[in-house]
Amino acid sequence: MREETVAIGALRLDCGQTLPAVEQRVTLYGTPAADGSNVVLVEHALTGSSRAADWWPGIVGEGALFDPREWCVLGINALGSCYGSTRTSQRITVRDVVRAEMLALRELGFERVELAIGGSLGGMRALQWALDAPQRIGKAVLVGAHDHHSAMGIALNALQREALALDQVRGLRLARKLAMLSYKSEELFNERHGRRDDRGGKACFDVEGYLERQADLFEARMDAASYATLTHAMDSFDVRDAGELLLNGSGARKPKLTFVGITSDWLFRPQDVRAAAQRFALYGFDAQYLEFQSHHGHDAFLAEPNALRAILEPLTRTPATSAVRSN
Repeated sequence: MREETVAIGALRLDCGQTLPAVEQRVTLYGTPAADGSNVVLVEHALTGSSRAADWWPGIVGEGALFDPREWCVLGINALGSCYGSTRTSQRITVRDVVRAEMLALRELGFERVELAIGGSLGGMRALQWALDAPQRIGKAVLVGAHDHHSAMGIALNALQREALALDQVRGLRLARKLAMLSYKSEELFNERHGRRDDRGGKACFDVEGYLERQADLFEARMDAASYATLTHAMDSFDVRDAGELLLNGSGARKPKLTFVGITSDWLFRPQDVRAAAQRFALYGFDAQYLEFQSHHGHDAFLAEPNALRAILEPLTRTPATSAVRSN
C-alpha cells in the first residue's frame, strides 16, 4: 500500500466559487500494467476513506476480488471529507468531487482506469466518471445506487443536517442513528434484535443499544462539518438527463454500465436501480441490471462482501488479469 497527498491547485466548483489550493488523499495498492488494463478505481461511500482494503475486505486486498497482486487499486478520499482530502464549507456536488479525482489521477500519471466501482455515494461517483470522462474509463459498476438521489434520501439527509445544526456532537450521534435505520432492513432488525433486552446489559432494548454503539463509533471517527458537506453533495446528484446528452453527442464513447440493486434496500430501491439501467440502455449505453439477494438492506454491499463478489467476479475479467490467472 502506498499513500500520497496530491496537490491539484485551484478547483472551480459548480456553485461558482473556487477553492484555491486543493489536496486529494490517494491510496494505491498494487502495480499498474503498462496499458492500464488492470487499474480499478474504488470509490468509497458517504463516510469512507481512500483505504479501500480497510472498509471493503473481500473486494479489495490479498485474495479478494481486486487482489493487488493482479490489480492496481486506487482509492481517493472525497473532496470535503475528513480523511485527508481538502475540507470545505462550500456547497459541493458529486461532479465537483469527481473533477478533483480526475485531476489527482492525472497528476499521478493515470490517464485511464479500466473500471470504477462503488456503493451508494461511491456508485454515484463511478457513474459521474463514466459521464464526464468516458474516454478515461472502461466501465462503471454502481452497487446500491442509481442516477439520482430520491426525495426520501434528500429528506433523510436534511433531518440529519438539522440534528447537526442543533448540536454538533449529540447531533452527529443522532444523524448516525437515523442513517443506520435507512441502511438496514426491517427483516434484519427483527431477526437480529427483535424485542430482546440489550445484550450489553443496559436498561433498554437491544436495538437501542445497537444504535448507541454505532453512534459511539461514528462520533470517534467522523467530523460533523464533513458529514454535512458530503450529504449535500449526495443530494445534488441527478444525472437522469446526462445520458441523453451523450446520445446526441457526435460519436461520444459510452462506457459499459452495471447497476446492482439490493433486494431489501429501501434507500436505493432495487426497482429504481433497475429503472436507471433501463434509462441508460435507451440512451445507447451497454447498461445492465443485476440483483443482489440480501436481507441486510442498503448496507449489504459492506456486510456481505463475499456474496457481492460472486455477483461481480464475471464483470472484472481483463486481459491482464486473465493472463495472470492462466499462467
